[in-house]
Amino acid sequence: MTHRANAQTLADCWLQDLWIGRDTAEFVLRRGLIALQPGDLVRLGAAGGDRLFQIQRISDGASRHVSARAADASVYDAAAPLLGRPGVVSPKTVGPPRVEILDLALARGDESLSYVAAFADPWPGALAIWRLTFEGGYEQVAIIGKRAIVGETLDVLNAGPVGRFDKGNVVTVTIGAGELSSVGDLAALAGRTAMAIRVDDEWEIFAFAQAELVGEKTYRLSRLTRGLGGQEHLATRDAPAGSTVVLLNDAIAPLARKVSEIGAPITYRIGPADRDYAEPIFVQPTVAATNKALRPYPPAKARARRTPSGVVIDIVRRGRLDSDAWEALDIPLGEASELYEADIALPASGTRTLIAAATSLLYPAADEVADFGAPQSELTLALYQMSATVGRGFPLTTTLTVQ
Repeated sequence: MTHRANAQTLADCWLQDLWIGRDTAEFVLRRGLIALQPGDLVRLGAAGGDRLFQIQRISDGASRHVSARAADASVYDAAAPLLGRPGVVSPKTVGPPRVEILDLALARGDESLSYVAAFADPWPGALAIWRLTFEGGYEQVAIIGKRAIVGETLDVLNAGPVGRFDKGNVVTVTIGAGELSSVGDLAALAGRTAMAIRVDDEWEIFAFAQAELVGEKTYRLSRLTRGLGGQEHLATRDAPAGSTVVLLNDAIAPLARKVSEIGAPITYRIGPADRDYAEPIFVQPTVAATNKALRPYPPAKARARRTPSGVVIDIVRRGRLDSDAWEALDIPLGEASELYEADIALPASGTRTLIAAATSLLYPAADEVADFGAPQSELTLALYQMSATVGRGFPLTTTLTVQ
């Protein structure tokens, strides 16, 4: 053990001695010089003028063969340097991660019911997700391998249109880490820049095509597509400043997967994978999965036409899975069977429910007269596609003019 100045002196002397020792000499001694031993210093006049050499090896035989290296004892006379006290930086401590549970109406290929996004700075590495079992213990169910891009809005995201690019609204967001980048329109429509924004505990999914860096970790997002995932009605609300946003990239980890978990509160513990789940650094959310990821999208392009049998309501079916093809063939059904329901609002109260296994629903003339007393020029109704797993999908609520 020693202090820094002495250690620096020893290192300097050692390096200088190694540099001097690059010069070596080989010579022969007469037999009478038996007192010389390895380690002794000798002066050699033939080696550039009275230089010191240290004997490294002696081989005895008919004569004494000596191998030596150059030496200079003065290199050890160097004074210790004056070194200031080194600056000590306190290590960054790792605190509990920020965890956002995402209840999304968006199928991401593996039919997960909910997702989790986690952020920490500094990032402690992989995070483990532990789930409370019925026996009272915890079991590890997943690993979060990447830090999510999580942030907040700095201004209001006003309500916007659906089914087309929102060119009138922009929103400024600040993120904790990572970066956002602009993409082409097709990439935005394909969900490459999909982002979720939370308003009143509901997550609207939107995508942006343009991201402009306007400050440190601050971006202005524009050319938006709103209300993705079948929840177009969420785009009709204003998202206030300070709303949480999460980029829906590969850092988002699945959480609930089974239909049996829908509506059942489940407790999780989420924290560094190299720590024990009982440590206080772990966060402990309790959440219940919903059926949003399984609900069919609302029908589109509804219209009503009067026929001798009654009012026929025609709709266009939409699909959650593999429905982006532009070929002439119809999109996949995505459900076990095709079934639709329509709730027609009645003048006093209540509804008349229509059921059909095709994209045309008949409101019989006799039922219309019984409900309203006369044929109607307009009908207010909610239309649903049905799922064998979760029942009604997202509604299309509209008022149709009967043609």
